[in-house]
Amino acid sequence: MRVTNKMMTDNFLKNLQTNLKRLDKVNNQLYTGKMIRFPSDDPLKAASSLKFRTELVKVNQYKKNIDDGLALLQTTESALTNIGDILQRIRELSVNASTDVMTVEDKKKLKAEVTQLKQQLVHEANSTYSGRYIFAGYKTDKPPYEIDSATNAVIYKGDNSKIEYEVGPFNTICINFTGPEVFNSPHDLFQVLESFEDALDAGDTEAIGGIILKNINDSLENVITVRADLGALVNRIEMAKNRLEDDMINLKGILSETEDVDIAEAIMELKMQENVYMTSLAAGARIIQPSLLDFLR
Repeated sequence: MRVTNKMMTDNFLKNLQTNLKRLDKVNNQLYTGKMIRFPSDDPLKAASSLKFRTELVKVNQYKKNIDDGLALLQTTESALTNIGDILQRIRELSVNASTDVMTVEDKKKLKAEVTQLKQQLVHEANSTYSGRYIFAGYKTDKPPYEIDSATNAVIYKGDNSKIEYEVGPFNTICINFTGPEVFNSPHDLFQVLESFEDALDAGDTEAIGGIILKNINDSLENVITVRADLGALVNRIEMAKNRLEDDMINLKGILSETEDVDIAEAIMELKMQENVYMTSLAAGARIIQPSLLDFLR
């Protein structure tokens, strides 16, 4: 087969373009620090990279859920602490009011304080986190408790739903406590306080020192139990968070091994491809150099 000058030139340009592409690929790897620019560069590594990046996105979302849940529980803990302090004061008042040494005027003042403390409890029961009412169940957009202006009774308008956060694969955690869990176990706390107010009006020291004081103690004990449950829940969530942080470190390490360039190796490859390219240019110059007179000889 006769080899023409055009055939040699075409082959030279084809080979030169191939070498230039290899040089460009190594240049881009050094510039971006990544092995893969397009999936076609290495389909197997590209598929692995996509898989690990998808897992990393999931882990990040789990971590965001945990951070939000912990912040909500911190708000809940603060509210429960205040509720416990208020109940402790109400307990002290019930002990004082159970004696016969208080005057009618003293009991009026004491009732006024009980009423004020009840309003403070309603305020704590309507605590919010990020605009959401924390004791309302699913109905987080409206205050769960309100005082009926006609009867002075405290009414719950939330529900008993538990809010679950996904904190890992097949791992969900309830992160809320509903109003009834805090204020209706084992007694309706607000009804107990209404009975306390009525007993003060009636001067019923026996009821105050008996069933009312017992119910207040029971409600205080329940708040302490809920706080203990909350503490255990926080510990569980923080353990899940620690596991996720470990997973994130491992995934980032694997992703780096899959995607990142070995700088030293890439620099050596760059030098080699530069030499190949320059050698191709020099060879091409010798192919294209002959003049028309040289062909006629």
